[in-house]
Amino acid sequence: MTPELRKSELRKIDGDPLHYTACGLDDVYLVNGFTRETVDGEEFITIENIDGLWKAIGLHLVDTRRKVLAPKEIRFLREHMDLTQAELGAKLRVTDQTVARWEKGETDMPGSADLVLRILFLACPCAQPEGNKILEKVSKVLDETVTQDESTSRPVVFSHGKRKWREERQLAV
Repeated sequence: MTPELRKSELRKIDGDPLHYTACGLDDVYLVNGFTRETVDGEEFITIENIDGLWKAIGLHLVDTRRKVLAPKEIRFLREHMDLTQAELGAKLRVTDQTVARWEKGETDMPGSADLVLRILFLACPCAQPEGNKILEKVSKVLDETVTQDESTSRPVVFSHGKRKWREERQLAV
């Protein structure tokens, strides 16, 4: 979806959406939960429950289906976990300069580091209780996979119906 489409969709809500760039991200819009006030000709914005908004943004970032986080998103998550570049680097076993290069877009963050950063965010206090619920689901899937008592792969039959594939049954070996 292009940014223009999102903006036009937002305009369907009463009043103009707020392009919220103060979070450091370019594509965040608020349709409510804020008030605009003009004092002495200067506009001021008050946002309700700013911590809740930042948590919602962070959860959205770690739950997106995009392959890798963008540089500004890496910085947003790190800052909202209240970590310095050196502290995040230590957790990811890289230098603070490596983290700085990721945040500046000078080098790409490897997929493994991207995944660990998402997990670190979900586990941090600023993402609770929603972060733990997501981690519990992931943990359950991993536990089920690890505890399955199959050391060799077995043939599996799939069928297609109603525009979707599904596992039909396992073949006996």
